[in-house]
Formats: sequence, C-alpha cells, structure tokens
Amino acid sequence: MSRSDYKRPIDRIRESALSMQVGAPEDGAVSVMIDMESALYVVKEHAIYAVQLADQVDPERTNVVVPNTQQRILSIGAHDPEVARIFLTAYTMFKSMHLGTDFPERDAWSRAFEYLRDIVAMMEIHSALVKAIEETVVGFNEVVTKDRSITLPSLGNAEERCDAFAQKVGHAVDTLKTVARLLYPKELSKKWIDSLTLIAAQKHGEHEPLARFMKEKGGSLLFMRELRNMIEHPQVDAYVKIRDFQLLPSMELAAPSVDIVRLGEAPISEPLASFMAQVIEELVSIAEVFFALLCGANVKSFSGLPLVVMELPPSRRPKWNPHQRISYGIVMNDEVHPLG
Repeated sequence: MSRSDYKRPIDRIRESALSMQVGAPEDGAVSVMIDMESALYVVKEHAIYAVQLADQVDPERTNVVVPNTQQRILSIGAHDPEVARIFLTAYTMFKSMHLGTDFPERDAWSRAFEYLRDIVAMMEIHSALVKAIEETVVGFNEVVTKDRSITLPSLGNAEERCDAFAQKVGHAVDTLKTVARLLYPKELSKKWIDSLTLIAAQKHGEHEPLARFMKEKGGSLLFMRELRNMIEHPQVDAYVKIRDFQLLPSMELAAPSVDIVRLGEAPISEPLASFMAQVIEELVSIAEVFFALLCGANVKSFSGLPLVVMELPPSRRPKWNPHQRISYGIVMNDEVHPLG
C-alpha cells in the first residue's frame, strides 16, 4: 500500500456514510434541502435547520471527535407562507442555469434568507405587541374614582417597539437593493429605487412588468426605508408619532396607535398593531413579486425554448410547498407549461 492510499482513522470516519435525524417530530417532514455552501439548509414543514458536517467545522481534520452539527435557525418552514413566498421562491427563481452561468445563485439565496429573517423578526415584534396589548386591556379598571379621574393602562415602550420594528423594515429594504445589484451590478446608483425604476424602463421597456412594478411600489419602498429616520429624527412635514392607550369620548379604550405625516401624502392614523401587520404583508408580497420580476426581465432561453415567469395554478403546486405561487414556465406551441 502506498502512502497516498493510506487513510487515517479520522479520514475513514469523515468519509463514511452519514445518517442524521434532523429536528423534532413536531417540525414535520423534510420539504427540501438547499446547499448554501457554508451549511446545508434543511427546510422542514415548520422549521429550518442548518446542518454542518464535521469537515466544515474542522476542514484540516485535526480532531477526530468533532461531530456533525445541526441547528434550528427558524421556527417556521415550507408550510408557512412567508418561507414559501420569500426563501423558496428565491431558491426556485435565482438559478444560474436560467440567469447566466456567472449569476451568483447562492449569494441570492443567502440574501433572500436574510430578508426572511427580518420578516420573522418583525412578526415576533408584532406578536409581542399584540400579546402585551391584550394583557394590558384585561387588567384595565374602567371605574371612575370619586375625583372623576381614571387610570389609563400604558405599554410604556410603544415607541421603542415601533423603532425596533422600523429598523428591521429598513434593513429588509436594503437587502432588496443587494439582490437587485446581483443582476444590475454596475447600473444602480446609491438611490437604488429611483435608479432601478429608470433602468428597468430604459432596458426592458416602461410598459414591461419590472418597470411598472418599480414605478408603482417605489414610493412605498422609499417610505419604509425612511420609517426609522422619521421616528428618531422627526421633521415638521415628515414624522411618525406613537400614541399609547387613549380614552375615547365613548369611554372606549383605544389601543396604541401611530400617526404618520409625509409631505404630499394624506396623513395616516391607525392602531399600531394593524400598521405593523400591513407592513409585514406588503414586504412579503413585494419580495415575492420583486424576485419574480427581476428574474423575468433577465431570464435566458431554456434548450432553445422561451422561458418565462408564471404563476402556478393551485393544482400544480407541490404538497410539500403549497404556498409558493411563482415558478418558471416554458413556452411551447404558444402555451406556457410549468417547468419541472
């Protein structure tokens, strides 16, 4: 046996067959496994795990006892709409085989996952707010005292909650910029929303879906990007004011609310929890459509056949991924057929 054929005990262990139970039964079945290079992301029905082999932890093979690892990184999975509409849509759409061999697909998946984590953080902030409001209202004593006064309940930290939420919103919008720059690496300026709106119209046509989407959603993206600044550095014509519980003339208790004033826009005043829920849903929808339209504007042909982005009919969506609506389709005989 030559020296090159000799394998150390650690080599035999590391190169042997692998079997690993990932997660817990309540996480559901494995839906898909995505190689993110730094780790294997195992997407289950209700959770996502990052799996690293011992060689990724100890690439020089210096310690025989280093194990393979698994770590839950999200407590939602393929059967949760946010995962399907953001991360799994990105995984389906951002493929170098469809966007060009130089397209960094894993980088795109990683940025989409970062966006998803911001959405999850927003959802947690919203859920905690709703729970705190409910618990506070339960303890509210509506009795007016003899001196004709009443003690209103108070969250005490409503503004801090909104500020933390706005920080995640701004970071999510910035992540969309980094995704767009993967496809337009040289064209986008610092004011990327205005820049992409212009480039989409010039490069693909002002009536094409990407240009129309940017024109329609650009204002919302700019607002969400500036939301935290409007909270922390209010101006006369641009500010966000958070109100705690208030008593209405009807003697009803109004939940914490938000007032938003922007130059040239109608003022907004609504319950803070409702506002957060609306922002979350809009950001999920924006990411889903944004990823699809970026790919639709830059997709290459497939085996000589035109490739397009399409919405999957419910009957064509796999059971393991029921909430993903967007995929590629092949045009054959003037008809669009889902790819795969």
